[in-house]
Amino acid sequence: MGENIKTIILANATISNGNKGCIALCYSVLYLVDYILSQRDIPYRLYLTDSHEDEGKHSVCISGKNIQYESIGYPTPNSWKHLLGYISQFRKNYRLYKIFKQADYIMDIGQGDSFADIYGAKRFDKIDRIHRTARFLSKPYILLPQTIGPFTNPVIRQKAIKSITGASLVMTRDGQSLDYVKELAGSKPHVKEFIDVAFFLPYTKMNFDNGFVHVGLNISGLLWNGGYTRNNQFGLKTDYQQIIKKVLTWFLSIDNVKVHLISHVATGEKNVENDYEVAFDLWKTMHHDRLVLAPLFLSPIDAKSYIAGMDFFMGARMHATIAAFSAGVPVVPMAYSRKFNGLFLDTLSYLHLIDLKEDDENTILTMVKEEFANRDSLQQEIADRMNTTVSTQKEKLIKVLTAYLCP
Repeated sequence: MGENIKTIILANATISNGNKGCIALCYSVLYLVDYILSQRDIPYRLYLTDSHEDEGKHSVCISGKNIQYESIGYPTPNSWKHLLGYISQFRKNYRLYKIFKQADYIMDIGQGDSFADIYGAKRFDKIDRIHRTARFLSKPYILLPQTIGPFTNPVIRQKAIKSITGASLVMTRDGQSLDYVKELAGSKPHVKEFIDVAFFLPYTKMNFDNGFVHVGLNISGLLWNGGYTRNNQFGLKTDYQQIIKKVLTWFLSIDNVKVHLISHVATGEKNVENDYEVAFDLWKTMHHDRLVLAPLFLSPIDAKSYIAGMDFFMGARMHATIAAFSAGVPVVPMAYSRKFNGLFLDTLSYLHLIDLKEDDENTILTMVKEEFANRDSLQQEIADRMNTTVSTQKEKLIKVLTAYLCP
Protein backbone atom coordinates (compact mmCIF):
# COMPACT_ATOMS: atom_id res chain seq x y z
CA MET A 1 0.00 0.00 0.00
CA GLY A 2 2.92 2.35 0.47
CA GLU A 3 4.42 3.28 3.81
CA ASN A 4 3.35 6.92 3.80
CA ILE A 5 -0.15 6.47 2.41
CA LYS A 6 -3.03 6.04 4.84
CA THR A 7 -5.40 3.32 3.68
CA ILE A 8 -9.00 3.47 4.88
CA ILE A 9 -11.92 1.09 4.40
CA LEU A 10 -15.37 2.67 4.79
CA ALA A 11 -18.25 0.21 5.12
CA ASN A 12 -22.05 0.36 4.95
CA ALA A 13 -21.77 3.69 3.17
CA THR A 14 -23.59 3.69 -0.14
CA ILE A 15 -22.84 6.30 -2.77
CA SER A 16 -25.16 4.97 -5.49
CA ASN A 17 -28.64 4.55 -4.09
CA GLY A 18 -32.08 6.12 -4.28
CA ASN A 19 -31.91 6.97 -0.57
CA LYS A 20 -30.26 10.40 -0.42
CA GLY A 21 -30.03 10.14 3.38
CA CYS A 22 -27.73 7.12 3.16
CA ILE A 23 -25.67 8.86 0.48
CA ALA A 24 -25.52 12.02 2.62
CA LEU A 25 -23.80 9.98 5.33
CA CYS A 26 -21.25 8.66 2.85
CA TYR A 27 -20.59 12.10 1.36
CA SER A 28 -20.22 13.61 4.82
CA VAL A 29 -17.69 11.00 5.96
CA LEU A 30 -15.69 11.40 2.75
CA TYR A 31 -15.75 15.17 3.23
CA LEU A 32 -14.58 14.95 6.87
CA VAL A 33 -11.84 12.38 6.19
CA ASP A 34 -10.54 14.40 3.25
CA TYR A 35 -10.67 17.60 5.30
CA ILE A 36 -8.70 16.09 8.19
CA LEU A 37 -6.00 14.42 6.08
CA SER A 38 -5.69 17.20 3.50
CA GLN A 39 -5.18 19.76 6.26
CA ARG A 40 -2.11 17.78 7.29
CA ASP A 41 -0.95 16.98 3.73
CA ILE A 42 -1.33 13.26 4.41
CA PRO A 43 -1.94 11.20 1.25
CA TYR A 44 -4.58 8.51 1.58
CA ARG A 45 -6.30 5.73 -0.31
CA LEU A 46 -9.99 5.13 0.36
CA TYR A 47 -12.01 1.96 -0.24
CA LEU A 48 -15.81 1.59 -0.09
CA THR A 49 -17.13 -1.93 0.46
CA ASP A 50 -20.85 -1.22 0.06
CA SER A 51 -21.01 1.60 -2.45
CA HIS A 52 -23.55 -0.15 -4.74
CA GLU A 53 -21.27 0.62 -7.68
CA ASP A 54 -19.20 -1.50 -10.03
CA GLU A 55 -15.90 -2.46 -8.45
CA GLY A 56 -13.06 -0.17 -9.46
CA LYS A 57 -11.91 3.42 -9.15
CA HIS A 58 -14.38 6.28 -8.88
CA SER A 59 -14.56 9.87 -7.70
CA VAL A 60 -17.18 12.24 -6.33
CA CYS A 61 -17.17 16.03 -6.27
CA ILE A 62 -17.90 17.48 -2.83
CA SER A 63 -17.63 21.20 -2.18
CA GLY A 64 -15.69 21.69 -5.41
CA LYS A 65 -13.14 18.92 -4.77
CA ASN A 66 -12.92 15.55 -6.48
CA ILE A 67 -12.46 12.85 -3.85
CA GLN A 68 -11.08 9.57 -5.17
CA TYR A 69 -12.08 6.14 -3.88
CA GLU A 70 -12.19 2.52 -4.99
CA SER A 71 -15.28 0.34 -4.79
CA ILE A 72 -14.44 -3.16 -3.53
CA GLY A 73 -16.09 -6.25 -2.12
CA TYR A 74 -15.30 -8.39 0.93
CA PRO A 75 -12.46 -10.92 1.23
CA THR A 76 -14.69 -13.39 3.07
CA PRO A 77 -17.92 -15.12 1.98
CA ASN A 78 -21.17 -13.83 3.44
CA SER A 79 -22.23 -17.35 4.36
CA TRP A 80 -21.15 -20.96 3.95
CA LYS A 81 -23.33 -21.37 0.87
CA HIS A 82 -21.26 -18.68 -0.88
CA LEU A 83 -17.94 -20.38 -0.04
CA LEU A 84 -17.56 -22.28 -3.33
CA GLY A 85 -18.11 -19.09 -5.32
CA TYR A 86 -15.38 -17.36 -3.33
CA ILE A 87 -12.94 -20.23 -3.86
CA SER A 88 -13.58 -20.09 -7.62
CA GLN A 89 -12.55 -16.41 -7.61
CA PHE A 90 -9.41 -16.94 -5.56
CA ARG A 91 -7.24 -14.33 -7.33
CA LYS A 92 -9.79 -11.56 -6.93
CA ASN A 93 -10.50 -12.40 -3.31
CA TYR A 94 -6.83 -12.72 -2.44
CA ARG A 95 -6.39 -9.11 -3.64
CA LEU A 96 -9.29 -8.07 -1.39
CA TYR A 97 -7.70 -9.97 1.48
CA LYS A 98 -4.46 -8.03 0.99
CA ILE A 99 -6.34 -4.71 0.94
CA PHE A 100 -8.06 -5.52 4.22
CA LYS A 101 -4.92 -6.89 5.89
CA GLN A 102 -2.84 -3.87 4.91
CA ALA A 103 -5.50 -1.26 5.66
CA ASP A 104 -4.75 1.19 8.44
CA TYR A 105 -8.37 1.83 9.41
CA ILE A 106 -11.79 0.21 9.04
CA MET A 107 -14.74 2.54 9.62
CA ASP A 108 -18.45 1.70 9.54
CA ILE A 109 -21.39 4.11 9.26
CA GLY A 110 -24.09 1.39 9.47
CA GLN A 111 -26.26 3.19 6.87
CA GLY A 112 -27.19 5.48 9.75
CA ASP A 113 -29.81 3.37 11.49
CA SER A 114 -29.39 -0.20 10.23
CA PHE A 115 -27.28 -1.63 13.07
CA ALA A 116 -30.56 -2.80 14.58
CA ASP A 117 -33.17 -5.46 13.93
CA ILE A 118 -36.13 -3.18 13.13
CA TYR A 119 -35.53 -3.89 9.42
CA GLY A 120 -35.12 -7.65 9.89
CA ALA A 121 -32.35 -10.19 10.45
CA LYS A 122 -31.13 -10.20 6.85
CA ARG A 123 -30.42 -6.48 6.91
CA PHE A 124 -28.68 -6.73 10.28
CA ASP A 125 -26.39 -9.52 9.05
CA LYS A 126 -25.48 -7.45 6.01
CA ILE A 127 -24.56 -4.49 8.22
CA ASP A 128 -22.73 -6.62 10.78
CA ARG A 129 -20.61 -8.28 8.10
CA ILE A 130 -17.88 -5.64 8.29
CA HIS A 131 -17.49 -6.22 12.03
CA ARG A 132 -17.25 -9.99 11.60
CA THR A 133 -14.74 -9.57 8.79
CA ALA A 134 -12.60 -7.16 10.79
CA ARG A 135 -12.52 -9.53 13.77
CA PHE A 136 -11.74 -12.52 11.53
CA LEU A 137 -8.76 -10.65 10.07
CA SER A 138 -7.75 -9.16 13.46
CA LYS A 139 -8.19 -5.59 12.19
CA PRO A 140 -9.33 -2.76 14.47
CA TYR A 141 -12.62 -1.09 13.50
CA ILE A 142 -14.79 1.80 14.62
CA LEU A 143 -18.50 2.51 14.40
CA LEU A 144 -19.00 6.05 13.12
CA PRO A 145 -21.93 8.14 14.47
CA GLN A 146 -25.12 6.10 14.03
CA THR A 147 -28.26 4.93 15.77
CA ILE A 148 -27.62 1.66 17.59
CA GLY A 149 -30.50 -0.71 18.26
CA PRO A 150 -33.05 -1.71 19.17
CA PHE A 151 -32.33 -5.44 19.20
CA THR A 152 -35.45 -7.38 20.16
CA ASN A 153 -34.24 -10.69 18.73
CA PRO A 154 -32.03 -12.38 21.38
CA VAL A 155 -29.74 -14.00 18.79
CA ILE A 156 -29.17 -10.69 16.99
CA ARG A 157 -28.70 -8.96 20.35
CA GLN A 158 -25.77 -11.24 21.20
CA LYS A 159 -24.19 -10.65 17.80
CA ALA A 160 -24.56 -6.90 18.31
CA ILE A 161 -22.97 -7.00 21.76
CA LYS A 162 -20.01 -8.90 20.31
CA SER A 163 -19.54 -6.26 17.59
CA ILE A 164 -19.89 -3.37 20.04
CA THR A 165 -17.43 -4.76 22.58
CA GLY A 166 -14.99 -5.77 19.83
CA ALA A 167 -14.80 -2.26 18.30
CA SER A 168 -11.98 0.18 19.05
CA LEU A 169 -14.46 3.06 19.20
CA VAL A 170 -18.26 3.23 19.08
CA MET A 171 -19.88 6.56 18.21
CA THR A 172 -23.61 6.91 18.80
CA ARG A 173 -25.39 9.82 17.15
CA ASP A 174 -27.82 10.48 20.00
CA GLY A 175 -28.21 10.08 23.75
CA GLN A 176 -30.84 7.36 23.53
CA SER A 177 -28.47 5.13 21.56
CA LEU A 178 -25.72 5.81 24.10
CA ASP A 179 -27.99 4.81 26.97
CA TYR A 180 -29.17 1.77 25.05
CA VAL A 181 -25.61 0.57 24.45
CA LYS A 182 -24.81 1.00 28.15
CA GLU A 183 -27.88 -1.07 29.02
CA LEU A 184 -26.99 -3.64 26.37
CA ALA A 185 -23.27 -4.10 26.91
CA GLY A 186 -22.49 -2.20 30.09
CA SER A 187 -20.70 1.13 30.44
CA LYS A 188 -17.68 1.13 28.15
CA PRO A 189 -15.07 3.91 27.82
CA HIS A 190 -14.85 3.39 24.05
CA VAL A 191 -18.57 4.21 23.57
CA LYS A 192 -19.22 7.94 23.16
CA GLU A 193 -22.04 10.21 22.00
CA PHE A 194 -21.67 12.42 18.91
CA ILE A 195 -24.13 13.73 16.32
CA ASP A 196 -25.20 12.71 12.82
CA VAL A 197 -22.44 13.52 10.30
CA ALA A 198 -25.02 14.75 7.74
CA PHE A 199 -25.22 18.01 9.70
CA PHE A 200 -21.87 18.83 8.10
CA LEU A 201 -22.80 18.09 4.48
CA PRO A 202 -21.95 21.13 2.30
CA TYR A 203 -24.67 22.80 0.20
CA THR A 204 -25.48 25.90 -1.87
CA LYS A 205 -28.85 27.44 -1.03
CA MET A 206 -31.34 27.69 -3.90
CA ASN A 207 -33.48 30.83 -4.10
CA PHE A 208 -37.19 30.80 -4.96
CA ASP A 209 -39.81 33.47 -5.75
CA ASN A 210 -40.06 35.62 -2.60
CA GLY A 211 -43.68 36.46 -3.40
CA PHE A 212 -44.65 33.14 -1.82
CA VAL A 213 -44.02 31.27 1.40
CA HIS A 214 -42.33 28.08 0.27
CA VAL A 215 -43.24 24.98 2.29
CA GLY A 216 -41.29 21.77 1.72
CA LEU A 217 -43.05 18.48 2.43
CA ASN A 218 -41.18 15.19 2.35
CA ILE A 219 -43.51 12.19 2.12
CA SER A 220 -42.03 8.83 3.05
CA GLY A 221 -42.91 6.18 0.51
CA LEU A 222 -42.13 3.57 3.14
CA LEU A 223 -44.71 4.95 5.59
CA TRP A 224 -47.21 5.65 2.81
CA ASN A 225 -47.11 1.95 1.87
CA GLY A 226 -47.34 0.69 5.46
CA GLY A 227 -43.71 -0.34 5.75
CA TYR A 228 -42.05 -3.34 4.16
CA THR A 229 -44.86 -5.55 5.49
CA ARG A 230 -47.48 -3.12 4.08
CA ASN A 231 -49.57 -3.45 7.25
CA ASN A 232 -48.48 -0.47 9.39
CA GLN A 233 -45.16 -2.09 10.25
CA PHE A 234 -44.03 0.85 12.39
CA GLY A 235 -47.21 1.06 14.45
CA LEU A 236 -48.36 4.57 13.50
CA LYS A 237 -51.30 5.84 15.53
CA THR A 238 -53.07 7.55 12.64
CA ASP A 239 -53.49 6.83 8.94
CA TYR A 240 -50.34 8.29 7.35
CA GLN A 241 -51.90 8.76 3.90
CA GLN A 242 -54.89 10.62 5.32
CA ILE A 243 -52.85 12.93 7.53
CA ILE A 244 -50.54 13.82 4.64
CA LYS A 245 -53.52 14.67 2.42
CA LYS A 246 -55.05 16.83 5.16
CA VAL A 247 -51.76 18.66 5.79
CA LEU A 248 -51.41 19.29 2.05
CA THR A 249 -54.98 20.54 1.76
CA TRP A 250 -54.50 22.93 4.69
CA PHE A 251 -51.29 24.45 3.34
CA LEU A 252 -52.80 24.90 -0.14
CA SER A 253 -55.78 26.72 1.40
CA ILE A 254 -53.37 29.58 2.22
CA ASP A 255 -53.17 31.84 -0.83
CA ASN A 256 -49.50 32.83 -0.56
CA VAL A 257 -48.14 29.32 0.12
CA LYS A 258 -46.45 27.09 -2.42
CA VAL A 259 -45.93 23.48 -1.35
CA HIS A 260 -42.93 21.62 -2.73
CA LEU A 261 -43.12 17.82 -2.65
CA ILE A 262 -39.48 16.96 -1.91
CA SER A 263 -38.45 13.32 -2.20
CA HIS A 264 -35.40 12.05 -0.31
CA VAL A 265 -35.67 8.45 -1.46
CA ALA A 266 -36.17 8.54 -5.19
CA THR A 267 -35.70 6.02 -7.98
CA GLY A 268 -37.09 5.56 -11.45
CA GLU A 269 -38.82 2.31 -10.49
CA LYS A 270 -41.90 1.54 -8.42
CA ASN A 271 -41.04 0.11 -5.00
CA VAL A 272 -42.20 0.26 -1.40
CA GLU A 273 -39.63 2.90 -0.39
CA ASN A 274 -39.93 5.32 -3.30
CA ASP A 275 -40.92 8.80 -2.06
CA TYR A 276 -40.88 10.16 -5.61
CA GLU A 277 -43.51 7.69 -6.83
CA VAL A 278 -45.91 8.86 -4.10
CA ALA A 279 -45.10 12.55 -4.65
CA PHE A 280 -45.59 12.27 -8.41
CA ASP A 281 -48.96 10.54 -8.04
CA LEU A 282 -50.19 13.16 -5.56
CA TRP A 283 -48.95 16.03 -7.72
CA LYS A 284 -50.64 14.57 -10.79
CA THR A 285 -53.89 13.80 -8.97
CA MET A 286 -54.25 17.12 -7.14
CA HIS A 287 -53.12 19.20 -10.14
CA HIS A 288 -52.84 22.43 -8.14
CA ASP A 289 -50.97 25.47 -9.48
CA ARG A 290 -49.25 26.02 -6.10
CA LEU A 291 -48.19 22.39 -5.69
CA VAL A 292 -44.65 21.89 -6.97
CA LEU A 293 -43.04 18.54 -7.72
CA ALA A 294 -39.38 18.95 -6.78
CA PRO A 295 -36.81 17.36 -9.11
CA LEU A 296 -35.49 13.84 -8.75
CA PHE A 297 -32.15 14.78 -7.19
CA LEU A 298 -28.96 13.05 -8.25
CA SER A 299 -27.06 13.78 -5.03
CA PRO A 300 -27.77 14.62 -1.38
CA ILE A 301 -26.04 17.98 -1.90
CA ASP A 302 -28.58 18.87 -4.60
CA ALA A 303 -31.42 17.80 -2.29
CA LYS A 304 -30.06 19.81 0.66
CA SER A 305 -29.50 22.87 -1.55
CA TYR A 306 -33.15 22.75 -2.64
CA ILE A 307 -34.43 22.20 0.91
CA ALA A 308 -32.29 25.15 2.07
CA GLY A 309 -34.47 27.44 -0.08
CA MET A 310 -37.65 26.56 1.84
CA ASP A 311 -39.31 28.84 4.42
CA PHE A 312 -40.75 25.89 6.34
CA PHE A 313 -40.24 22.14 6.10
CA MET A 314 -41.86 18.90 7.28
CA GLY A 315 -40.78 15.35 6.62
CA ALA A 316 -40.63 11.74 7.74
CA ARG A 317 -37.20 11.00 6.25
CA MET A 318 -34.81 11.92 9.03
CA HIS A 319 -32.01 13.08 6.76
CA ALA A 320 -34.38 15.36 4.89
CA THR A 321 -35.19 17.02 8.23
CA ILE A 322 -31.49 17.15 9.14
CA ALA A 323 -30.85 18.86 5.80
CA ALA A 324 -33.48 21.47 6.71
CA PHE A 325 -32.26 21.97 10.28
CA SER A 326 -28.59 22.28 9.32
CA ALA A 327 -29.51 24.77 6.59
CA GLY A 328 -31.41 26.93 9.11
CA VAL A 329 -34.91 26.12 7.82
CA PRO A 330 -37.80 25.94 10.34
CA VAL A 331 -38.60 22.23 10.43
CA VAL A 332 -41.13 19.86 11.99
CA PRO A 333 -39.86 16.27 11.83
CA MET A 334 -42.48 13.52 11.61
CA ALA A 335 -40.98 10.77 13.75
CA TYR A 336 -41.72 7.07 13.40
CA SER A 337 -38.77 5.60 15.34
CA ARG A 338 -36.56 6.58 18.25
CA LYS A 339 -33.78 7.76 15.94
CA PHE A 340 -35.81 10.99 15.52
CA ASN A 341 -36.59 11.39 19.20
CA GLY A 342 -33.02 10.69 20.28
CA LEU A 343 -31.61 13.30 17.93
CA PHE A 344 -34.17 16.11 18.02
CA LEU A 345 -35.61 15.82 21.53
CA ASP A 346 -32.54 14.70 23.46
CA THR A 347 -29.41 15.86 21.63
CA LEU A 348 -30.80 19.09 20.17
CA SER A 349 -33.49 19.83 22.81
CA TYR A 350 -35.74 20.68 19.86
CA LEU A 351 -39.30 19.90 20.89
CA HIS A 352 -41.11 20.75 17.65
CA LEU A 353 -41.58 17.15 16.61
CA ILE A 354 -44.61 15.12 15.57
CA ASP A 355 -44.57 11.58 16.92
CA LEU A 356 -46.51 9.47 14.44
CA LYS A 357 -46.57 6.55 16.88
CA GLU A 358 -48.15 8.62 19.67
CA ASP A 359 -50.00 11.62 18.19
CA ASP A 360 -53.53 11.42 16.79
CA GLU A 361 -54.78 13.29 13.74
CA ASN A 362 -56.13 16.32 15.62
CA THR A 363 -52.91 16.70 17.60
CA ILE A 364 -50.84 16.58 14.41
CA LEU A 365 -52.93 19.09 12.50
CA THR A 366 -53.00 21.49 15.46
CA MET A 367 -49.23 21.28 15.84
CA VAL A 368 -48.63 21.87 12.11
CA LYS A 369 -50.71 25.06 12.21
CA GLU A 370 -49.05 26.33 15.39
CA GLU A 371 -45.49 25.63 14.26
CA PHE A 372 -46.08 27.17 10.86
CA ALA A 373 -47.40 30.34 12.52
CA ASN A 374 -44.32 30.39 14.79
CA ARG A 375 -41.76 29.57 12.09
CA ASP A 376 -39.68 32.69 12.78
CA SER A 377 -39.25 31.53 16.36
CA LEU A 378 -38.27 28.06 15.17
CA GLN A 379 -35.66 29.56 12.87
CA GLN A 380 -34.08 31.46 15.76
CA GLU A 381 -34.06 28.35 17.90
CA ILE A 382 -32.36 26.34 15.14
CA ALA A 383 -29.73 29.06 14.66
CA ASP A 384 -28.98 28.88 18.37
CA ARG A 385 -28.60 25.07 18.29
CA MET A 386 -26.39 25.22 15.22
CA ASN A 387 -24.11 27.76 16.90
CA THR A 388 -23.91 25.80 20.15
CA THR A 389 -24.74 22.08 20.19
CA VAL A 390 -23.97 21.28 16.55
CA SER A 391 -20.85 23.43 16.41
CA THR A 392 -19.50 21.84 19.60
CA GLN A 393 -20.25 18.35 18.30
CA LYS A 394 -18.47 19.09 15.01
CA GLU A 395 -15.32 20.21 16.86
CA LYS A 396 -15.50 17.11 19.05
CA LEU A 397 -15.96 14.77 16.09
CA ILE A 398 -13.09 16.28 14.11
CA LYS A 399 -10.84 16.12 17.18
CA VAL A 400 -11.61 12.43 17.79
CA LEU A 401 -11.33 11.43 14.12
CA THR A 402 -8.07 13.36 13.83
CA ALA A 403 -6.65 11.48 16.82
CA TYR A 404 -7.79 8.22 15.23
CA LEU A 405 -6.52 8.93 11.70
CA CYS A 406 -3.40 10.87 12.68
CA PRO A 407 -2.05 9.27 15.87
